[in-house]
Amino acid sequence: MNAQGFTLGWSLMSTTYASSKKETAVKKSFDASSLLFALSFGVYALLLVMMTLMKNRLSLGGLWNPEAHQYRSIDLELFNGFENPSVWWAPWTNTFGNIGLFMPLGFFLYRMLRKMEHRFPFVETVLFAGVISLSIEVLQWVFAIGYSDIDDLLCNTIGGLIGASVAALISPKSLKKISGLIMAGSLAVMAMMLYSSFGG
Repeated sequence: MNAQGFTLGWSLMSTTYASSKKETAVKKSFDASSLLFALSFGVYALLLVMMTLMKNRLSLGGLWNPEAHQYRSIDLELFNGFENPSVWWAPWTNTFGNIGLFMPLGFFLYRMLRKMEHRFPFVETVLFAGVISLSIEVLQWVFAIGYSDIDDLLCNTIGGLIGASVAALISPKSLKKISGLIMAGSLAVMAMMLYSSFGG
């Protein structure tokens, strides 16, 4: 083998090795991001259950009284909670709390549907958010877990829409950071709920 052939062969081997190393690094990064995404979604899903279907047993810093959620009630009038509330901030907390609670759901659903190459991931995400919220309201009625409220359905759906919008606008590099923030925030709220309910 002459010098030119040796140089060409060495260059080809180096390029192949570098390419293989890069592919391995990308795969590891992808696997780590996927794992974080799955863990974050699982933790958030648990928080969602705790805050919607366990309000008769758990509280969050006194924001609601668990005993008040041990019976069934249905409200089909929009935003009537703003009429003569017991405390002025209660309807605002309920409104923005329900929006914020479903924003991560919209975020996760959109990313999953987009990854599965659905044709209309944004529209489907909003519809799924509405269906999930409606299912929760029905379960609350069936099992007598407090208030089944049309305000919750509307605000939850809006939250899903906002979450999907964020997921559609961010870059793939930001996905890992937001997933981590959602998981950290969910764990923090869960810890506060457990402490508020059992710590005292």
